[in-house]
Amino acid sequence: MGGANALYEGHRLMLPGLKDRAAATCQGCRFYVPILGRQETRPACLADLDIYLTGARRIPAHLRAGDFIWLAGKEALVKAVNKVRPEGQACGFYCPRG
Repeated sequence: MGGANALYEGHRLMLPGLKDRAAATCQGCRFYVPILGRQETRPACLADLDIYLTGARRIPAHLRAGDFIWLAGKEALVKAVNKVRPEGQACGFYCPRG
């Protein structure tokens, strides 16, 4: 019966366009960017920065920690690094790479 109804998916009603977004992980998102520090590299989510979210600036392949702090501040850097869950379900700002 579940295959007959496209909106019914695993005991949940899902809109057809949201299935890809619900199954996506942070690693597949274009806002998932490695932040290069002095001693280590950590992934971060750039979706919290309006400059990247609105498309005013192109999302880089990687970003230096000093540049991130200059753009948004130290608190925003900590928030962006803590937000990322590489294998976890992506947030509402998910946008596939491409």
